[in-house]
Amino acid sequence: MRIIRIAKECERMGAYYVRYLVAFLAFLTSLAAAESQEDLYYRALKAEESGDISRALTLFEEAVAQEGPYTAEIQEIIDDYQDALGDSDGESLEKESPWEFHTYGNVGYSWLHYKRGDVSTAETGSELVSSVNASLEYNSQKWVHSFEINMAGDWFVDKDDLTTLDVDAWEASLGLGYSLVGSSLILDIGADMNVSENDDWAPDFYLWAEKYFARMDKHKFGVSVFGYEDMDGPLYSSLFLAWHRYVKYGWKSSVYVGGRFEADSSTSYNHWLKWLGPSLKPSLSYRFKTEISVNAKLNFFYGFVVDGPNSDYEKFQKFNGSWSCSVSWDPGILGLFIGAEQFYRRYMIPAGYTISYAKKSRLTELKAGVKWNL
Repeated sequence: MRIIRIAKECERMGAYYVRYLVAFLAFLTSLAAAESQEDLYYRALKAEESGDISRALTLFEEAVAQEGPYTAEIQEIIDDYQDALGDSDGESLEKESPWEFHTYGNVGYSWLHYKRGDVSTAETGSELVSSVNASLEYNSQKWVHSFEINMAGDWFVDKDDLTTLDVDAWEASLGLGYSLVGSSLILDIGADMNVSENDDWAPDFYLWAEKYFARMDKHKFGVSVFGYEDMDGPLYSSLFLAWHRYVKYGWKSSVYVGGRFEADSSTSYNHWLKWLGPSLKPSLSYRFKTEISVNAKLNFFYGFVVDGPNSDYEKFQKFNGSWSCSVSWDPGILGLFIGAEQFYRRYMIPAGYTISYAKKSRLTELKAGVKWNL
């Protein structure tokens, strides 16, 4: 499997975790029967996240009317809305339909820097990246159903120097997805059809689910599972314990720790190797009231071969890692982002074996662009 595609899949998975981290924490309500101020607060954030401002204001007002630790913070949010809306007549619009339509996407530019082995020189290139997503949501009292279609494309505007890193001039994908969000469960499943300059249409499938079993103040605790399969390439699956801390403004964080399984064809003999080992995925962000967010995330996996062509392959080990930082500004419909991300891979292989990739490689991306959310 080419390192560029693996890197993009890692980036995509990381992106799924970040995107749904905000969504589920905003959507979740209390596991208890009675609605406390905290319950109403999270339901209000859910409504705000889905774009139903009138419903969010109603829930914020109900929450601030109850005693609790968030009274000052919720009142400040209400005041901000009243200032933005002019507080002219205080009328509240009733939601006419449980159905909602949203669209979001981004257009960006990425500069690539690829280095393999111990060589001093590196390869560079650049590409334009874009994605467009549309979702239809159905809101009930206990569940939020979302049906999504997305299109994405990469176009290399400079790849002449990328001689070792095998890349196509363009790649595109068409995807369909479904998500289900409840008080203590979130589920996301979908499939993508991928096509590139030199490859025909090839599908991949993914599934992600989280179940929450405890909550304490602003903290959530649960179990997460993830699965991904490319019909022409790698297979991933993981099981994590998850912890999240969510607030509208200030520090937000999450940690996934557990085990991961991978299968890929990494050797020059095109044998499929199966890897198993520990994985760690922490993230940290800070959101200012100016709607500027600073984000950082890590993704580590140390794999041991559990199945190969023969027992000699049991000595193989590898380390996959990615780390990134970004700054985004989301004042309204349009936003801006800038960031850097690096993907690192190293194989620990006994003497006498060769593989199709270098024993270590590093791909660095610098990216910037525009995003929107309607």
